Amino acid sequence: MRLQNAFLMSVLFATACGPESGPVPDETGAQAGALASPVITFWEGNFCGGDQVGSYPYNTAATLIPNSSGSGWSNDEARSMKLFQVPVGTVIRVYNSASGSHGDDWSEIVINQYVEQLCVTSFEVTGTPNPYYSLRYCDTGGLDGKVSQVRAQPYAFVGDSCNGTWRYY
Repeated sequence: MRLQNAFLMSVLFATACGPESGPVPDETGAQAGALASPVITFWEGNFCGGDQVGSYPYNTAATLIPNSSGSGWSNDEARSMKLFQVPVGTVIRVYNSASGSHGDDWSEIVINQYVEQLCVTSFEVTGTPNPYYSLRYCDTGGLDGKVSQVRAQPYAFVGDSCNGTWRYY
């Protein structure tokens, strides 16, 4: 799926996130700073690669994705996400279940340190821990490429049951 908004596309591709990169420092230029509000994008490949499969503004209130304010949501496609200007303390849950059930795979990502742009390379536990976000994953068989619902909010969620194995990053 092609990104329709040329402005956002220039921001996304001017500072691409690859497997060897970490978060982009604050000096990403005027375009990244010009975003009106935080944005959460979803990618079909790990390390924020491949095609973009969803883009949603995040106004720092409880947000359910997919919703009508975003674009391009492709169910069961996302393997990673890129965050733009998302505040410290934001908690994002990514679910295999379309209803957000804890009976299937799900992950919780907590933003620990602000950066203009941050790539969450996988919704499963991979790689080396970093200071920018923490991730815990309820593993019942695999989440990458199976995402059906996402919830983001500026405070902790209530309830965290896991019918599988907890994995931490």
